[in-house]
Formats: sequence, C-alpha cells, structure tokens
Amino acid sequence: MHRRRPSKSILLPRAASSYYGNNTHHPIYARRTMAHLPETIPDTTYLWGYALIAITAITFTILMYAIIGSKYVPDTNIKLLDWIKHDEYYCLLFPITAIVWIYFIVWNWMGMKFFRHN
Repeated sequence: MHRRRPSKSILLPRAASSYYGNNTHHPIYARRTMAHLPETIPDTTYLWGYALIAITAITFTILMYAIIGSKYVPDTNIKLLDWIKHDEYYCLLFPITAIVWIYFIVWNWMGMKFFRHN
C-alpha cells in the first residue's frame, strides 16, 4: 500500500498572515537554502570558463590540422606529423565519437535534472 501525498504541497504558497502571523518579511515558499561562499574566498568561475574556451580552441585547431591541413602539407620528416598526415582512421575517430559523447552528456544532464526536480 502506498502513501498518498498530503492535500497541501509544501511548495504551494501559504497565506503569510496565517502562517507567519502578521510578519510578512519571511518567505512564503518552502525552498532549500543555497550555500554561499564567503567573501574571503575568490570566485574562480571565470577562470574555468577561459580554460574551457582555450581547451576547445586548441582541440579544434589540432583536429582541423589532422583532418584537413595535414593532407596539404609536404612530408616534414617529423614522425608524429607525418603519421598524422598519412593516417586515415584516427584523425576521424575523435570527431565522430565526440558527437556521441555530447549526446550522452546531454542526456545524462537531463536525467540528473529530472531526478533532482521530481
């Protein structure tokens, strides 16, 4: 036998005058409080954003060289660059699997949101 939900949800607004008395500066919704960092700890969110942009730009440049640019460059006698030039499998493996990674990352994020908000 499963339990029924109560008739009034905790997320429904309540009358401020009846629930909190006449004091209306209290919240009228039951919500979780967010943890805030103290002002003494610096916010490094923008650094993570710059790092993400830099890694994306570097990866894009390397992949474009491997897929397109290396085919038009003459042999350099550098083993790694010549291997990339003559490769026909691995230069396409990463971009093709990246599409699948993005797909599964988005679905994983959406599943987490459904789990947390239900």
